[in-house]
Amino acid sequence: MRRAGSGEHGKRAKAGPARQLGGTGRPMPSLGDPTSKHDLEEGGFMSTTEQRRATNRLNALNSTGPTSDAGKLKSSRNATRHGLLSNRLLLEAEDPAEFDALLLELQSSLRAVGSLELALVERVAVNLWRQRRLVTAETAAISLARQEHKTAEGVSEELKRGYSNPIKSEDLKPFDKEQIRFCKAVQAEAEALDEIKLETLPKLAPTIFGQLESDAEEDGESVAEHAASHDKGLTGYVGALLSWAEEQLREADLRPRILALAEHVRACNLVLPAATIECLSRYQTTLDNQLYKALRALREAQESRLKMLDGGRDAGAGTASEAA
Repeated sequence: MRRAGSGEHGKRAKAGPARQLGGTGRPMPSLGDPTSKHDLEEGGFMSTTEQRRATNRLNALNSTGPTSDAGKLKSSRNATRHGLLSNRLLLEAEDPAEFDALLLELQSSLRAVGSLELALVERVAVNLWRQRRLVTAETAAISLARQEHKTAEGVSEELKRGYSNPIKSEDLKPFDKEQIRFCKAVQAEAEALDEIKLETLPKLAPTIFGQLESDAEEDGESVAEHAASHDKGLTGYVGALLSWAEEQLREADLRPRILALAEHVRACNLVLPAATIECLSRYQTTLDNQLYKALRALREAQESRLKMLDGGRDAGAGTASEAA
C-alpha cells in the first residue's frame, strides 16, 4: 500500500489506511476518516469521476437493503436464473416462458429465501413439469393409437381381412349416397340389356354410356376406340363396369358394420396397453416420491432458517435488557 506524502493531505491520510483509487496512483482518503468528506468536497486531488465513485461508496454505507419480508423475498430472487436442474430440462416443443411462470409462482407461494431454498423450489418445479409432460405423453400415446390408419388396421383384424383387401382410412366414412345411386343405375341398366350395341347404348343405358364417354375423354380416345380397347370390346367394358358397381354396393352394405367396428376400436384404444400403463405408473410413482422429498427438504430448511432468526432475536433482546 502506498504511503501518504507530506503536507496537509498527507497528515490527514494518516488518520486511516491509505488506499489507491482506480488506476490513478493517488491515495484515496479513508471513508472512516471524519476529515475525508471535507477533502471530497474540496476535490483538491480527485477528479469528477473519482468524486462520484467515492460518494457512491459513502451512500452505500447508509443503505440497509429491504427490511420487509416481502422485500427480502423479492431481493433474494433478483439474480435468479435457471439452475442446474432446469438448465437442460426443456424440449424443443416446450415453451420456456411456461416453465418460468411455474417457477416464479412456486418461488412466491412457497416463500423461498436463499440459495438452498431456491434450489429446492426449482427441484419441485422440475418435478411438476415432468408430471405435466407425463400427462402429455399419455395423451399423445392415446392419440397415436386412435389415428385413422390405426383404427382401419384394427377393423381389418376384426373382419379377418388379410393384406390383399384391408380396410383403409377412407373406408371409415359413410358411403357416398350419390355413388350408391349410380351403381344401382348401372346394375339395373346392364341387367335390362338384351344385346349390347354401341348404337343403342345411349338410349337403352344412358348411365353406362355416360361413363363410357367420360372414360374415353380421360384417355383421349373416341368412344368406339375406348370400347374396342377392352377385352371382348364393348361387352367386356359393360361387364367390367357392372362388376365394379356390384362390388361397390356390397361395400355400401358392409359400411355400417365397418363404422360400428371403428367406434369399438377407437373406444378400446382409449385405454393404453398394459405394458405402457405399467411403465407410466412406475414413472408417476418415482415423480411423486421425488416431489414429496423435495417439499419435505424445503420445509425443513425453512424451519431451520426461522429457528436461527428467532434465536438471533432472542439473543439481541437479552443483550439489550442486560445493557438497560
